[in-house]
Amino acid sequence: MNDDDFLTELRAAADEFDPVPAGVLRDASAALALRALDAELAELVESEALVRGDGPVLLAFESERVTVNLEISGDVVRGLVIGAAGEAVVETPRSRRAVPISDGWFTVTEVPSGMVRIRVTAVDGTPVVTQWTRAD
Repeated sequence: MNDDDFLTELRAAADEFDPVPAGVLRDASAALALRALDAELAELVESEALVRGDGPVLLAFESERVTVNLEISGDVVRGLVIGAAGEAVVETPRSRRAVPISDGWFTVTEVPSGMVRIRVTAVDGTPVVTQWTRAD
């Protein structure tokens, strides 16, 4: 038995008798989302969340270059972006969906509940990302 065969057997035994907990895989996936640490952070400057009822959550984020206004209603995230062009990327700890920005607007449907953030590119090419917020 060579080293590669031994490692294959060892991996199989570890997977069977001591699998990686789902939470660890989820957290590792979320950590990979931080791989673009050079992005400028757009901070939350305004929030209108209804305490009761099923109304939308309205959020405003600002950075030096970009403003992102969001409306989150159920599994739909709609945004107005000022100072960015191209596409908006809606990120959750488990997914990323890119949609075009058209006349400053974007809409993404079927966004899973939980944490969400938006990534855009400023007109000068600087990547900008909003703070994480809840989408449920």
